[in-house]
Amino acid sequence: MWARVARVSMKYGEFKQHFQAVKDGQAKFAPVYIVCGDDEYLKDEVLSSFKSVVDPEYADFNYSCLSGDNGMSEAVDSAYTFPMFDERKVVVLSLENAPTESDKATFEKYVSDPCETSVLVIDCDDDAQKAFKSKKAQVVSCSRLDDNELIEEINVIAAMPPQKRIERDAALELISRTQGSMARIAIEIEKLKSYSEGAITKVDVCEMVSADIDFQIYELANAVSEKNAAKALEVLDVFFKNGIRGVTIINRLYDKYRNMLHAELNKGMSNDDLAKLLGMKSGAVYFLRKTSANYSQMRLKRCVDYLHSLQFDVLTGKRGDLSAIHEAILQLLVI
Repeated sequence: MWARVARVSMKYGEFKQHFQAVKDGQAKFAPVYIVCGDDEYLKDEVLSSFKSVVDPEYADFNYSCLSGDNGMSEAVDSAYTFPMFDERKVVVLSLENAPTESDKATFEKYVSDPCETSVLVIDCDDDAQKAFKSKKAQVVSCSRLDDNELIEEINVIAAMPPQKRIERDAALELISRTQGSMARIAIEIEKLKSYSEGAITKVDVCEMVSADIDFQIYELANAVSEKNAAKALEVLDVFFKNGIRGVTIINRLYDKYRNMLHAELNKGMSNDDLAKLLGMKSGAVYFLRKTSANYSQMRLKRCVDYLHSLQFDVLTGKRGDLSAIHEAILQLLVI
């Protein structure tokens, strides 16, 4: 008998608990798992978990990865074949395009009578997963983790050989500098392990983890929102040292404040839906809302109008970009 599945998205942390419970014999696999979300690192971790279900010696027979135009029908055909020399078979289907009507029909037919010795895993985007509706299918959402979840994952990676401890303020700084991207966090922790002699500190993170322009724009907008002139000018100095022109900073600031205004105007919208509206990743939306919470809608609108006007003056040659960006920071602090 299959486990009963409620059509509720299971977050990454919940999936790990569920998977461990299955391994411990305290829960059962769902016949179908739909893995979606925009964090590719988390997706890879989930898919790797399923691969560990089969005996490596017989993985060639009992673990299949499929894709392509006929992927759904091939995946279902494979799922209906019995495992060889093992109790379970895992079939992973990576959907590269939107599911067709034929895909939906094939899926619905399969979940109505799934094979009890197979687990079908569908790797797709958030839009595609909405097409697969069944109480027998468990959705696993691999979207951005919140800060506490990220810290937990950071500690897990840091504890892997060669084992290191990472201080909490260092973990939070790492989250900020990477915009919560688990893929980048994993890479940076490996670098930090080699660099740090003892526990990984915030100083280590600041010295070793470079901040991209999106993070610096976030830092600049955050400093302005807190009316911290010294911090704003410090971030601006970093821009200039890295050879980033004033007009580039103004353009990125305008985009940032316009998106923050959208975030405030759409408070009831989920991070994933707002990310699609703005063409961003859900992790970036998390930080966007974190900064926009320090502003009123009226203040954000004034900032957007001011930056739009300044952007036009710089682009048409009425203002030099160096003096314009300094004026912009001073104006944004008092708006």
